[in-house]
Amino acid sequence: MKKNIWNIIIDAVSLVIFMVMISTGLLLKFVLPPGSGRIDRLLREGRGAGKSIDLFMGWTRHEWGEIHFYICLAFLVLLIVHLSLHWSWIKSMAFGTKSSPQSLKRKLVAVGIILFIILSLIFPWIGKKQSHTKSEFFQIRNMKTFNK
Repeated sequence: MKKNIWNIIIDAVSLVIFMVMISTGLLLKFVLPPGSGRIDRLLREGRGAGKSIDLFMGWTRHEWGEIHFYICLAFLVLLIVHLSLHWSWIKSMAFGTKSSPQSLKRKLVAVGIILFIILSLIFPWIGKKQSHTKSEFFQIRNMKTFNK
């Protein structure tokens, strides 16, 4: 298949996946906000039999979050494919060619963008995860504990 046909296919599928990603994100934010289910807490603590658990199309917030995550991964893969299909153009715009080199300022901006992308992708693995009990958390945040 020609490169132009691949570009059209990748761009069209990316648009569809991007729109689905936006809709699931809006669903998680506004239709099933945090605290709209809490099935694990209700089962673990054995209370809250009268509390409601919100569902959308039969799925909880957590299940929609899983779907949203995998849609984001699919979009990331398509973005990488898109960038690889346009890599020669990206290189020439950022760094120039032998016949028309780019300025040092543009090259530095391009390197900065590349470093930002790399740091964004490895960010979740850089920091150290912390675990605290509820009372420790409220002490750290100087908050009052909520009695439920």
